[in-house]
This record gives sequence, structure tokens and C-alpha cells, in this order.
Amino acid sequence: MGEAAVTEQRIAAVQLESRIGRKAANKRRAEKAIRRAAGEGAKLICLPEAILTSGDILEVSSVASAIPGPDTEWLHGLARELDIHLVAGLLERADGGEFYSTSVIVAPVDGLVGVYRRVHLHELERRYISAGESYPHFDLPMGRVGLMQGYDLNFSDCAAAHLRADVDIIVCSALIPATYAYVAEARILVRAMDAECLFVFASGVGTNLYAGFSYMGRTQIVADPLYLDWERCDFMDGEERFAVLDEEEGTVHVDIDFERMRRYYSKASLRTDAPL
Repeated sequence: MGEAAVTEQRIAAVQLESRIGRKAANKRRAEKAIRRAAGEGAKLICLPEAILTSGDILEVSSVASAIPGPDTEWLHGLARELDIHLVAGLLERADGGEFYSTSVIVAPVDGLVGVYRRVHLHELERRYISAGESYPHFDLPMGRVGLMQGYDLNFSDCAAAHLRADVDIIVCSALIPATYAYVAEARILVRAMDAECLFVFASGVGTNLYAGFSYMGRTQIVADPLYLDWERCDFMDGEERFAVLDEEEGTVHVDIDFERMRRYYSKASLRTDAPL
């Protein structure tokens, strides 16, 4: 008999410290983490928000880059060499002079295939960056991917849009102050339930010396708890996370059979009852 077809895909989330004013060093360390995750078999590798600049919005006019541009070309070079897909957060300078906190998807052959400009901004950010207007989704070999960023966790409209689009994965690149870690962790699970999909939370760590706070870390890969109980067959409350880090740099990954997940939701989904 021949070998059974392998249908699982390895998804990885990188927890990384990026420092203000250290773009070259941030790029080297991000590349090292990407190569390590690819070497462990990951086909979709997800990184935090603003990986090259950290949350340097006070100087966004100096540090933001064009998309597409040199930074997405660098990501494409890695994706092409390693035969992977990448999601990463960047500070973007748009053609019209606006600035955005943006997440991109980069593919090994086609390069830049997805762009999401964060829709939700807190009051301080609105002084320096603009808000996006939509929640796009993108079809990759492993499934349909929707993007969001850390502050979006506070609002249900993003997950609802991705539910209506039948996404298989939401990637949330984040830089959230540690003060809000408890609330963010609760909302990560809620958004996974709202959207009925795999939820990848790729978080930054370290300290923003200019703002005087640290970032929460807690990078994790989660799913709707009902699906996860069914998948693991253990029905243990409180075990809704596939994998999680604390505050150290590192990578977590999970192997997911998305066809199996889709079969589960074909019978257990609330999507047909959700308002349009």
C-alpha cells in the first residue's frame, strides 16, 4: 500500500522583540527567526506588528516604508528561498502621504499578495496614523486567511467580517502593552469563537523606552474551544490553546488539517444563523 497523503499544514507564530531605531538589527533577528521556523517545517509563518521599527509612531514619517517596496521585497526573497508564506506587520507610508499600521502577506512565487491596514486606532495613534477601511481575505494554499492587528481585538466587527468570508485562519499581528494582557487574552479566545477558525496571535515583546511600557508577549495559536475539544477528544475546560509562549522570544507552531476542520464546521457552524 502507498503512504497516506499528508494533509496537515504547519503554522508558526513568532514572538519577537523589535527595538526603536534599530531597523537593521531588527531585520537580522526577524530573518533568523523566520529561517528557524521554516527549518522546523512551517509553511505559514506569522510575525508581530511593526517588526522592523517597533511601535515608533511618533517618528512614523521617518521610519515608515512604501508597500510594496524594499521591505516587502526582502520578505519575498525569504519566502521564495524557503518556499513559505509570511505574514508580518510594517509601518506603511502610502502614496498619498498617509501612514498606516499594516499587515502584509507575502507568497513564495507571487510576492506581495495581501495588504491589511488596521481599521481600529486608539486616540493617540489617530494623531499620527490613518485607519484602514476594510477587512480583506486572501486565498493561500493552506486555506483562506484574514488579517487583523492587536487593537482590533477590542471590536467584534473584524471577526464578524471574517466569519462571513468563511476564513480558515485569522492572523493577528500585535504590539499590545502588557497592562492590557489579561483583557487581550480573553478577547483572543472570543474572536476565535466569533470567527470559527484557527486564530494565530503573533505578539511583540520588550520595552518601548519612549512610551515607558512593555509589550505583553503571550504569542499563541488558538481555536474555537468546541472545535478544539472535538479535535483533541479530551473535553478539558481551560485547554483552548494549541500552543502559547510567555514573555520570552521564540516560536510556537501547530499542525492543522484544514479539510478536517472544515468538515467539523460543516456540521457545527453558527455561520448559517449569523446576520448578514
